[in-house]
Amino acid sequence: MAQPLSHWTASGLVEALQALPDASSEDMEFVAASETKDVFEVHMKNAGDVVLFVVVSPAQITTSTILWGRDELDDPEAFEAFMLRSHRTLMPLSALSIGKIGDREYHELFGTMSSTSPVTEILEEFKVIAENAIELARELGPKASA
Repeated sequence: MAQPLSHWTASGLVEALQALPDASSEDMEFVAASETKDVFEVHMKNAGDVVLFVVVSPAQITTSTILWGRDELDDPEAFEAFMLRSHRTLMPLSALSIGKIGDREYHELFGTMSSTSPVTEILEEFKVIAENAIELARELGPKASA
């Protein structure tokens, strides 16, 4: 008879991640969200200081990062059309969405996996999302003002 799979909690996942050599305090910092016990942040120190927001539910773990304000792009519609046509090859394991914080819309990169995923796969998801965010910013993000 197969053993039932154990579902992660936010605190249990943070504890397991901190025990991994690839998630040392020099590489990543885990910050608990004060408003809810199911959410925490991962500060990816060696990946451009990308901040990931992680939500752990009984069914899934969702990891996201805010890329930039939609209004920061010269032509957000062109960017979004391009991403719909090509994100599968540009960013495997990640998806792009438009979220709202206050009155402002932002492009957000996210990925979702099962709440029973092995901790090493979750860590890999964090790294992929951070790398994809950096690559998107470098290649397609708002250009710095001259």
